[in-house]
Amino acid sequence: MYQRKVNLLLIVFSVIGGVIGFAAGEALLYSWEGRIPNWLLMGAYFGQLALFVGLMCLIAEQISPELNGKGWRLRYAKDGWKLLVPATLLLLLIAGGVLQFVYGLYFGKHQPPHNILVSIDVSESMAETDPGRESFRAAKQLVQNMEPDKRVAVMTFNDQANLLQPLTPVDNQAAKDAVTAKLDSFGRPTGGTNIGAALAKAMEQIEAAQAEARGSMVILISDGYSEVDLNSSLMPYTSKDIAVNTVGVNAQDRQGNELLKRIASRTGGTYHSVEDVQNLSAVFEKIYKANQGWHLVGERTGSAVNSLYYAVLRIVCMTLIGLLMGLSLGIVFDNRYLARSFSIGGAIAGLAAGFILEEGLKGGFLPGGTVRGAADIVLAVVLSLSTLIFAYKESRTDDAGQGLYKRSRNGSGRTFGQNGPTNRKFQ
Repeated sequence: MYQRKVNLLLIVFSVIGGVIGFAAGEALLYSWEGRIPNWLLMGAYFGQLALFVGLMCLIAEQISPELNGKGWRLRYAKDGWKLLVPATLLLLLIAGGVLQFVYGLYFGKHQPPHNILVSIDVSESMAETDPGRESFRAAKQLVQNMEPDKRVAVMTFNDQANLLQPLTPVDNQAAKDAVTAKLDSFGRPTGGTNIGAALAKAMEQIEAAQAEARGSMVILISDGYSEVDLNSSLMPYTSKDIAVNTVGVNAQDRQGNELLKRIASRTGGTYHSVEDVQNLSAVFEKIYKANQGWHLVGERTGSAVNSLYYAVLRIVCMTLIGLLMGLSLGIVFDNRYLARSFSIGGAIAGLAAGFILEEGLKGGFLPGGTVRGAADIVLAVVLSLSTLIFAYKESRTDDAGQGLYKRSRNGSGRTFGQNGPTNRKFQ
């Protein structure tokens, strides 16, 4: 007999697990994004999320066994604790890593940029917003950490834009030191702010390198606002799928920050607001790493922002992750009928989470953490409602063969055949 049931306590606890998993995932991204391979990062992200959701669901069902029945709690709940880590953390660690590997493959024009152009605001106001010249220090550290196949150009701008370092390869330490030496020798900030001139100067360098058909990206840092005709200034960037990543260091200048946000959004770049300039080096590193690859819960950049292929692929990957999270609950509860219901519901939950991530992260209008939090909580809520949405076959835990493996009626964990007792057999 098929039935629909819901465990209200399980729904509440599943949401709690989703919130805990989201918080742990954000800490994971903050500490390790760009420092470890994305496949490992995503494996750990989804593994811990599945663990916390599964843990809270297991606790809820033990407190109030609405889905499995009291017989399950008395006889077999202890098996759930044994299966919890391998069925959630390990399963999703592997699955998340594999799916991220597929999602992170590059096709056609969607290649990491090789030309990195840094444009630094040196207007007079920067003496107050960046008194310690952390922007120059961040640029120097970025250059020193670049791979040998990259090329870098450095520009400064105030009332006009100036080329400090033409686009040059950084394939050896001497080349990197030569670039940082020019940054060290720059004088004091002076003058106003002309972001339009900065964009034009960067494009001059990009067009000069066009013969090599190498991808490019721009990192532009500023603390102010200037009148810019965005249509004409950004047209060369949008036509060539070149991302302009912007960094605002004056949180009080809403107009200037809004301008930087629009520049990033329209070119497929990312916008970052930095309240403490001491964090600029970390922000530069994050931008650089994000443009060398993307992961399932992060923004895409450059030509891949509006890619239908990557949009569909992310949604498909999230659907599979949701399905596997549902399957993991069925394994923890050791009930094949629940496993089917949770797997279907999990696939729907993953599909919804995938759409939230894809649309929410596009353009950077919402903070990434907000989008990920919404996706994780929706995933947990819809998953916990699976048995209400999708009917499952009623099982009696005092009967053998109702779980994922056969049990004896006395709960001893063995099945008895004609020739005597045998070990537990998985179905």
